[in-house]
Amino acid sequence: MICARPVAVRIAQERATGTTAEGQFRFAAPAAAAAAPARQQAGQKRPHRPGQQVTSAAAMNAMEVEVKLRLPGPEAHQQLEQLLATGRKATHRQENYFFDGSKRELNSQRVVLRVRFYDHDKKAVLTLKGQQVLVDGIGRASEVEEPVDPAVGREALKNPSSLLQLPGDILQNLAKHYNLSELKCLGGFQNVRQVFDWQGFTLELDETQYEWGRLYELEAETDKPEELRSQLESLLQQHGIQYSYSKTSKFANFINRTLL
Repeated sequence: MICARPVAVRIAQERATGTTAEGQFRFAAPAAAAAAPARQQAGQKRPHRPGQQVTSAAAMNAMEVEVKLRLPGPEAHQQLEQLLATGRKATHRQENYFFDGSKRELNSQRVVLRVRFYDHDKKAVLTLKGQQVLVDGIGRASEVEEPVDPAVGREALKNPSSLLQLPGDILQNLAKHYNLSELKCLGGFQNVRQVFDWQGFTLELDETQYEWGRLYELEAETDKPEELRSQLESLLQQHGIQYSYSKTSKFANFINRTLL
């Protein structure tokens, strides 16, 4: 199956040229996972180092914790963008593609396999996630990542099973754990992510475009989610920016063709 690029990506390039179970994935005994190192300090993402591979069983069970606040539309998104402008660090155009086994081996177990491209082919990252549980604007999910060559990622859109030949620990453990012999591409969506420094935290302001509509969201990974959520709510309320707690993940909206 050939996985087509999201519609928004194709159009942009043409113009340029003319509280449930968490669904964690576990590849080792729980005791190994218990030894996992503490999350990084508030607001800091796990770094992506070229050539770095996940080698420990504990790392394979790392937990991502995020504050996730939904914005009602482009007006609120623009207002917040202007408010945070002095702390702007970067803007990334992301393409996100998702994969599953031919018999839904991953989706049926609440496991998500994603390849994300940054700024066309500047870099690509392979991510394995467990089901994200969202409660009162705080999301928790098992997550591990490895960098991949963008050319290898593009080849996987045409030949999804080629991912299973990658030497990294994520795919090797995944294939063994779920008895995967082939993969299929489910499609994907585009996201424009603006990154800001704010009060010692790294905030990510997203505009996500599906074929059926757009969503706007503010995210921040942190090991102090309740504290950061309170601070962000105060910021938004003080400036009259409407928001609500995110109730579902980007992937869930993609797979269900919703805008929740």
